[in-house]
Amino acid sequence: MSESRVKSPLHPEILPLRQVPRGEGGGKTAGLVQLARLGLPVPRALVVLNASPENLPENIETAWSEAGGGSAAVRSSGSAEDGAEASAAGQYESYLNVPPEGVEQAVRNCLASAGSERAEAYEQGLSGTGTSAMAVIIQKMVNPSRAGVIFTADPANGDASLMIIEAVAGLGEALVSGHAEAARYVINAADGRVVESSGDLEGAALDKHILAELRAGAARAAADWGIPLDLEWAVEEGSGQLRWLQARPITALADSLDSVIDENTIVTRCNIGEMMPGAVTALTLSTVGRCLSTGLAIFYRSFGAVSRKEPDPPFFESFQDQLFMNLSSMYKLAFRVAGASVEATELSILGYVLPPHQAGKPASPLLRLFNGVRYMVSLLGWKQALRKLEKLARGFRIPTEFRSAAEIYQDMLLAQGPVLDRAAGYHYQASGFSGAMNAALTITLSGGNTRVSDEAKALITRLLSGVEGVESAAVLEGLSELADMIRGSAAEKLLDCSDAMSIHNTLLTDDSPIGIFYRNFMERHGFRCIREAELREPEWALHPEHLIDSLKALVDGPVRKTVPEPAVNIPELKLPQGVNPRAAAWLTRQARKGVRGREKSKYLLILTIHRFKLAARALAAALETEGLLPEADLAYFLTMEELGELLKGRGEGLIGRSRRRRRRFPQRQELRFPDISWGRPEPEAAPIPEGGSCFKGTPVSQGIAEGIVRVVKDRKDAEKLKPGEIMVARFTDIRCCPGVRTASGGWSQRSLQFS
Repeated sequence: MSESRVKSPLHPEILPLRQVPRGEGGGKTAGLVQLARLGLPVPRALVVLNASPENLPENIETAWSEAGGGSAAVRSSGSAEDGAEASAAGQYESYLNVPPEGVEQAVRNCLASAGSERAEAYEQGLSGTGTSAMAVIIQKMVNPSRAGVIFTADPANGDASLMIIEAVAGLGEALVSGHAEAARYVINAADGRVVESSGDLEGAALDKHILAELRAGAARAAADWGIPLDLEWAVEEGSGQLRWLQARPITALADSLDSVIDENTIVTRCNIGEMMPGAVTALTLSTVGRCLSTGLAIFYRSFGAVSRKEPDPPFFESFQDQLFMNLSSMYKLAFRVAGASVEATELSILGYVLPPHQAGKPASPLLRLFNGVRYMVSLLGWKQALRKLEKLARGFRIPTEFRSAAEIYQDMLLAQGPVLDRAAGYHYQASGFSGAMNAALTITLSGGNTRVSDEAKALITRLLSGVEGVESAAVLEGLSELADMIRGSAAEKLLDCSDAMSIHNTLLTDDSPIGIFYRNFMERHGFRCIREAELREPEWALHPEHLIDSLKALVDGPVRKTVPEPAVNIPELKLPQGVNPRAAAWLTRQARKGVRGREKSKYLLILTIHRFKLAARALAAALETEGLLPEADLAYFLTMEELGELLKGRGEGLIGRSRRRRRRFPQRQELRFPDISWGRPEPEAAPIPEGGSCFKGTPVSQGIAEGIVRVVKDRKDAEKLKPGEIMVARFTDIRCCPGVRTASGGWSQRSLQFS
């Protein structure tokens, strides 16, 4: 940097593009500098800095002449323009085919546009101020035969497996303004294959060489930026050389955390959609979502389904902020472990078997046999895994009091592998026994047929209902017992006259048996909530409104029956023909044990995540206190990596990114996806049967229920339930349905999934 620039930073000057200091010159300049640094062909350019319409560099036209002169394109480059924070493209003026003698006036006009009402209004909306540092780019005008844009991901849905190219004959301004029909190409990002072409394929067509060059250059730029890009380009008339004119983030997609999968990968919302309905925040995805995937890799690697030299397969994917299980990765168990099968995997995850499809290639029989023995040893070690998980969960804490954001962040980062990943791995081992026994029982009761009948499903539900000592059922049992204690006592008036927080605080300080029972209940279950694996979701101890609403509903409801459900006697059941009663009885006992282990394991995993959640909450508050974020809540919409950049002072654009993600979050919560998708999943419109009177589901018991049907989508809907009404919900959750007892177990958790 020159001496004069240090002494007088606002002195107007004109510099060659490659000499513009980092952080100066605005978004468009930064994009061009980065393209040039990558070696991509960018037309020569000068950049005017620190100028105003009344205060221009004295040597603009001379400098342009010395740089090669000729016709120029004169464009603005504002600090809020074409960046990751937001794109103000189109809010300032641009001038094309400017003759050498008109360059100075074009620069003056560009600078004047920074004060236009249109640009100021846009800038005010972005930053709360009406100011934007403005630079101006003077660039050699390209005489194009073709010009256009290329998106390194589909801007409509963020699909990074595709690139979109649009081209017009002549200047690209005709494309931007809509005055010319474009040739449109959708190409495969991996191999350049044209997937789809449309539009003006005669007047604006591109040959395969230009398409290949566009793909290669755009891919190189996007990889360097690390985000999806929107790039402008032109092909010079005569020489046929490609020139890159501009690069900017696709603002909405720069925020995206979507996975990239091929069209043969099978993903599902089953199972994970029950644990985590709706969307997850970026912080949850990068921590809890990561540990769920890494933990499963640890479990698979323990018995050879994933080899030790093999990188962790992606067991979980993210699309539009919702989590999916990668079923294709889970098939590794079926092909590398004797005793496992594709059908059993699908039964365990989906609850049904897919039509025959190509899922993978089996390993050698000897390797499968060896891994099968290791798998059985792992399954039989589920109690030991449960003990290890309990020790880990009970002992895990991240201190937060009187600590800086950087200190809390560092401890959270260090806890991911030794704590979260290991906890998830133990959980999979402890619950894997339940999944294996459930699948074995299902296939046995189906006579060895993997096509499970409705009769078999109903029978399995009966066999696995009423399991004692199930951790998740203890929540409702505890609330029901508390409701019985309150009903008819002086505390019942408290429920009628006070708000939820007052009731909560009163019960916590009450020394009566009711208060003591409530405190004990909160000590055991106070960290629970709906969507409890989401770090942003407050636990009952912090926001007890839902819990108190459920308690009120139980107090107002009928007195519960304390008669225990009778144990199922296998010989008394009508088993399908050919089913061995002894085998069914043994598998039932093992599956019921597995249910208890699985639910205890889930409880302990959520407890571990809760302790991590407390640290995340403290980190968010510290970031606000230290002035790194304007609101603590925005921390949840940044990944751990992005928070690290923020703490290092390299968080340019991250506040805007977190705000955009938060703004989209409610809409992402409402998206519904098919149970199964081959390739990238797309949201489905909610199916509304003709007349709105037909619901389809899997029957789990005999007989007919008649009554008013109430569709329950959330807690408020659940509170409207009346005795005698039939509840229809997408998922069952004892904490979502006050007064409704639901059994625990794989099949019963799917029994109310209607479409």
